[in-house]
Amino acid sequence: MGTRRVVIVGGGFAGLSAAYTLMKRGITPLLLEAEERAGGRGRGERVDGFSLDMGAFVFTSTYDTAFRLCEELGLPLVGSTMKFGHHRGGRWVTTTPDQSLRSFVRHLPAAAAMGFLSPSGMRSAFRVMREIRRQSAYLSFASDSRLAEIDDEESFGDYLKRLGVTEKLEVTLNGPLKMILGDAAPAGQALMRAYIGETMLSGGRVYMPERGIGSLSEALAAACSHAVRASTPVRKIVVAEGTVTGVVVDGETIETDAVICAVPGTKVPDLLPDLPPATRRALGTVSYSTGCRVVIGLDHSPLPPGWHGALYPEDDDAPLLLDRSAFLPACAPPGKSILDLLIGRDRAKELIPLDDDEIKRQLLGAARRKAPPGSALPGDDEGLFFRVYRWEEALCMGTPGMLAAAANIPGQLAGSIDNLFLAGDYMRVPSVNGALSSGVSAATEVADLLVSRAS
Repeated sequence: MGTRRVVIVGGGFAGLSAAYTLMKRGITPLLLEAEERAGGRGRGERVDGFSLDMGAFVFTSTYDTAFRLCEELGLPLVGSTMKFGHHRGGRWVTTTPDQSLRSFVRHLPAAAAMGFLSPSGMRSAFRVMREIRRQSAYLSFASDSRLAEIDDEESFGDYLKRLGVTEKLEVTLNGPLKMILGDAAPAGQALMRAYIGETMLSGGRVYMPERGIGSLSEALAAACSHAVRASTPVRKIVVAEGTVTGVVVDGETIETDAVICAVPGTKVPDLLPDLPPATRRALGTVSYSTGCRVVIGLDHSPLPPGWHGALYPEDDDAPLLLDRSAFLPACAPPGKSILDLLIGRDRAKELIPLDDDEIKRQLLGAARRKAPPGSALPGDDEGLFFRVYRWEEALCMGTPGMLAAAANIPGQLAGSIDNLFLAGDYMRVPSVNGALSSGVSAATEVADLLVSRAS
């Protein structure tokens, strides 16, 4: 086994977790990463004592693989139940995920503004919550999630119409999704309901490594450092007579006994022109949102006391605001804070071509026009520093039926290219946990294949 070569293409969470798992099995792979360092959309950055996340930023309560890896790598987790402000109908209301009667009474103004108290709103909210609770066994981001079993050709927008969800309540349900993903209506109903269900069923509890999710990709990359070759884009994965034989990089073809392709699902067909037609069709259902993120270091708290974030669900130009230091104090030096501004899909596409200063100016300007009461949002030229991160492919959304189609890919490959394995968020429930879990699964299958061949 020690003489057999396994090549992993892509060093995001899926590729890193695959490399880490193989090394635990006594197999040292070769991980090829196109960028200067591994980590993909989970990378972080350290700036003047601040710990920044460039992409992913939160774990939900069913992230079992992420929790296990954090424990193995010695990364303490911080739990939080986040309080958000929502700008609705020209005023600000606050919510917490606490579902007690006392909390409900305290937040009656918020419930009214968000469409829960009208007779039609109560009826449609009851239908949505009843279905989520009835299908709670499926609505999970865990490594063994059964979400693909309830994925079908119905979009999230059509699902809301079928349940008679009122316009005001639809804005409420779409609000957090829109801030991160953009327009959720065309996406599959199963995945979008999983996002909503994860909040409802866990009381809104979230978890993060104390220095952010970037610290997990950093720890995985460090654990696999001698297996990683950065700045090495793969041009093609060579398949001959139903077997992967090599990987083409600039000026070299690397022979291999097995390949784990851990790039985004939209990039796989470019590397593998010999995919089975059914697999190619399944990959055609994969899509990603576009994302833009501005991170600003401050010497004061930007949001009202007790707030973790603020949403503008009725404004397509305003970003989601997060005070990361409110729930991750170790990410900032004492007395300092971090303001994150995130925007998705169509608005992000408009912003990405602009320079960093202009992106910051436009997002801050949109937020300040309806600033939360008691907040201290910075001016255009204020802040200890700022960073802008652009993601042409940010979060995997997929079309209706993507999860069900992707679930069939391993069986399709086993019958045609038995030493090729795909890993990525699209191969599980799209999320950090999905990416990590798919990498672990692919690596386990590779190790078992090599053991069987050796014996």
